[in-house]
Amino acid sequence: MVTIRDVAEHAGVSVSTVSHALSGKRPISQVTRQRIFQAIEQLGYEPNPAARALRTKSTGVIGFFAFDITEVFAARIIHGVERIVREKNCFLLFTSGVGFNYDLAHGIDFLRKRRVDGIIIAYGVRQEISPKTFDLSNIPLVTINTFVDPTIPSLHPDDFGGGKEAAMHLVSKGARHPAMIAGPENRFASKERLLGFEKGLEECGIPFDASERVVHGDFGAESGSYCFDALLKACPDLDAVFCANDYMAAGAINRALASGISIPRDLHIIGYDDREFASFWPIPITTFAQPLEYMGELGATMLFERIDGRNPEPSMVKLAPTLIARRSS
Repeated sequence: MVTIRDVAEHAGVSVSTVSHALSGKRPISQVTRQRIFQAIEQLGYEPNPAARALRTKSTGVIGFFAFDITEVFAARIIHGVERIVREKNCFLLFTSGVGFNYDLAHGIDFLRKRRVDGIIIAYGVRQEISPKTFDLSNIPLVTINTFVDPTIPSLHPDDFGGGKEAAMHLVSKGARHPAMIAGPENRFASKERLLGFEKGLEECGIPFDASERVVHGDFGAESGSYCFDALLKACPDLDAVFCANDYMAAGAINRALASGISIPRDLHIIGYDDREFASFWPIPITTFAQPLEYMGELGATMLFERIDGRNPEPSMVKLAPTLIARRSS
């Protein structure tokens, strides 16, 4: 079994220098750091979490609670978290709401009992959770797409900004009579994308009556189809549609093509979330990519700051999506 002493001998440094490189708590030169990590990789050294816990009262384990760990949203965030956790020479312990009947308090208690150093909580669907739901004391926390309490650092997608940019993009393509297929009225993301869309049109000087030009789907492709039918009937002058996600955009595109409407010559369509099918749909879908991996990286970085006793600033961060222009617009 490879020990820290073996790493020190291989790198030509002291055991304490290797320890400092692993913990990051004392400065060492970049050249020495690189030599140490090359030795770690060549020898296949793995730090012992139990030994670290006895020595530092830190297990080196980060807990991650996802509402549904199988969701693309959670999986891509986890990739980003893992990158930072590996850089810190720590380990990641996953839990999923599925395994705890979606009981957050039970999931957090499970992680606490494993003596994790801190916990990241992530939901695919934006949530506001009462701070009374679980014990907030004595454990560093960061939330992603979830708000619990102003004292807990949180990261969120900038859905308002995305909706606003969608409006401006459509107007830049010549749209003057746009409409929107929004998601369920009780979903935060849908509401913010709609508000941003309205604001963008207002700033572009485009009249927009939401009571006539907004219909609500359920984020599914089929609802995109029947919502498009409703818009076409209510708005004969329709020349652009912003859909609150890619599934509804796909349904709207299918229905438009079946109706003999040429995209983008007669109609511009935008989706949201850059789902895996968006780039190879019959008409590739213009959409917005969420910075999910970066969200994970930043969330993990903020958590390590909390573990070190610092408070990240700002405590609430909104991350802008990236417009990916394709044929549909």
